Amino acid sequence: MRCRLPGGASDTSKLWNLLKSGRSGQCEIPKSRFNADAFFNKDPDFPGSIHSTGGYFIEDDVRLFENAVFGINNLEASYMDAQQRQLLEVVFECFETAGATIQNLSGTNVGCYVANFTTDFVTMQAKGPESFHRYSATGFGPTILANRISHVFNLKGPSFVMDTACSSSLYALHTACQGLRLQECDAAVVAGANLVQSPESYIAMVKAGVLSASSTSHTFDSSADGYGRGEGIGALYLKRLSDAIRENDPIRGVIRGTAVNRQVVQLHR
Repeated sequence: MRCRLPGGASDTSKLWNLLKSGRSGQCEIPKSRFNADAFFNKDPDFPGSIHSTGGYFIEDDVRLFENAVFGINNLEASYMDAQQRQLLEVVFECFETAGATIQNLSGTNVGCYVANFTTDFVTMQAKGPESFHRYSATGFGPTILANRISHVFNLKGPSFVMDTACSSSLYALHTACQGLRLQECDAAVVAGANLVQSPESYIAMVKAGVLSASSTSHTFDSSADGYGRGEGIGALYLKRLSDAIRENDPIRGVIRGTAVNRQVVQLHR
């Protein structure tokens, strides 16, 4: 898994250092995304406004992408959601860290379970439908976040995107574990992507009353007044433990168990 932090950090060790030192990755909304100041109003009920202009953001230019590495031409790359671009790079690094070569992965029964619930890029592109291109549908379709990974790396297992809002990544992990238990795949990529690229979803969340006016997440604290939005791109490569041991794979951790909420509905006649 690669973690990107404010200041251009791009390795996991820097994340651990951030946590151990008790520092925060909080910052203002990067100017490269949209002009947050133009939408700011202290009154959250003011139409079309946001009362929070900060959060936890990747300060690198998320549009940068080495498309030639993945066999994608320049024109197609220009129509791709930044989340697709970042996912491809992070999954590549994930395989690299796991010691799995691209050549050995190609054509194998590896599943791809991606979590995402932000559709900012679709919203941005829909403002100018007259400029849609033959690459547009595959560039901004949420489903393609997983399918793009499977296609580029030629993975033949299940491939889909899960959206359960803030719990999407945990649901994707659970579903991947179930797929491994049921022999639906021999290995699995579990990835998550969340990038803030347009103001519309920000405005909607402010109106819903879930965002902190101070742009801060005071988790499990009495001072909590909502949450500060955060960005991240992450990926895990999973195998059944017995397979990983047999194949002498580097094992970073063991998942002891997963579960999802269950609701019992009683029907009254």
